[in-house]
Amino acid sequence: MAEIKYYLVDVFTWSKYGGNPLAVFIDYKNIVNEKTMLKIARELNFSEVTFVKENYQDKKFSVRIFTPEYEVPFAGHPSLGTAFVISKYLIPKPKEQIVLGLKHSELPVDITSPKEIDKSYFVLKQSDPGFLSAYTHQEIADGLGIEFSALDGLKPIEEVSTGLPYIIVPIISLAKINEIKLDARKVMEFLVQNKIYKTNSPTGLSTSLFFITEETFEKQNDFNARMFCVEQESLVEDAATGSANSCLLAYLLKNGPGDISATVEQGFQINRESYINLEGRLRNNEYTLKIGGQVVDVGYGNWKV
Repeated sequence: MAEIKYYLVDVFTWSKYGGNPLAVFIDYKNIVNEKTMLKIARELNFSEVTFVKENYQDKKFSVRIFTPEYEVPFAGHPSLGTAFVISKYLIPKPKEQIVLGLKHSELPVDITSPKEIDKSYFVLKQSDPGFLSAYTHQEIADGLGIEFSALDGLKPIEEVSTGLPYIIVPIISLAKINEIKLDARKVMEFLVQNKIYKTNSPTGLSTSLFFITEETFEKQNDFNARMFCVEQESLVEDAATGSANSCLLAYLLKNGPGDISATVEQGFQINRESYINLEGRLRNNEYTLKIGGQVVDVGYGNWKV
């Protein structure tokens, strides 16, 4: 029976069992095909798992990312977690940058302290944002079954993508974001109606929901966030979402100051405290988007295929 090596890490945290868990599989011999990769993702039921398929002279690595539902072209925490595993276990000496060849594009991940990988920050420069749609507050309240007064009426609601699409929904307070309870069927109906569900969206991917507020659990943080997505017709809350936070960063730059340095706390409502660092700039309609955080080593093993 064939086996492939895998590593478990927690991403966007400095302590084990916080952040977003990730499994990174090393499959240079291409032992597992697309169908099996999806089965493995469903078996683990993490928000994503990755498969490192090729090593190009220790400089670039071909990587595929799967949720329990389908393959995705890009995702934030899997990219950072995979770069950590590559840096610590797959190359002779850690570098200041690792390039990941994803389905979406080639993305460089910067390593701030290559000599101290376990203490380093991993920083991903995101693709240019696309601002896809805008929604009225009434549309969101009615469509998602959210109390209208919980929505921040002074801020726009927009769908943004830097590889994966999210609707950014500002909420007036921490108390109100804590109270959010969504019905999966109602959310799916909203997505289908707006042609942003996997069955009728242009990309074949479902748009997810990213709620934000400027009130936080920890005073040193700038935003509290919650991300919800539909997976296999169920509603799932994610602990830390790099792709959603890159969309938030683009949204903040578009609707606010031209320079942003902020920390987002996510996962607090589900006891997976996560910290995502945002660094962004907007000049002459050109966006610079950087998402960063730490990664914690959890374990490793062999997967019987």
